[in-house]
Amino acid sequence: MVPLSSQRHGPASWRCKVDPSSWEEHANTHISPAIGLPELPFVRFTGYVPQPGDPRVPLMELLSARKWAPLLRYAAGRPFAWVDDVIPPRLVRNSLLRRDRLLLTVDPGPGLERHHVDRLLSRPPRPRAVPTISRWAAS
Repeated sequence: MVPLSSQRHGPASWRCKVDPSSWEEHANTHISPAIGLPELPFVRFTGYVPQPGDPRVPLMELLSARKWAPLLRYAAGRPFAWVDDVIPPRLVRNSLLRRDRLLLTVDPGPGLERHHVDRLLSRPPRPRAVPTISRWAAS
């Protein structure tokens, strides 16, 4: 889910490990070949059935946050970046101090721009720090 940049080929060939957009598998048919990308894994949102343990989303955010649970399930605890034009501000705020996730809102007009990729490359999501337990605290 973390976009990677190819310095050799520039913006037309930005690489993604996963396409977490609403295009789902159709991105592999319509977008990837047009910009020279291989087939990419994707997160399925259509028909997603809420599961026990999914994060609770306020009623007013049900539509805009519909991707949140499938993304978290797909990430399965791994660091990830979510780049989208519709991310609820509450989710962005709640993720600001999390080093294992980056939620980056993109204006749908100009779309993904170089400064977005620079942000992803300069401070990519990293695994969460594992708290160390001293032998004194354990006793």
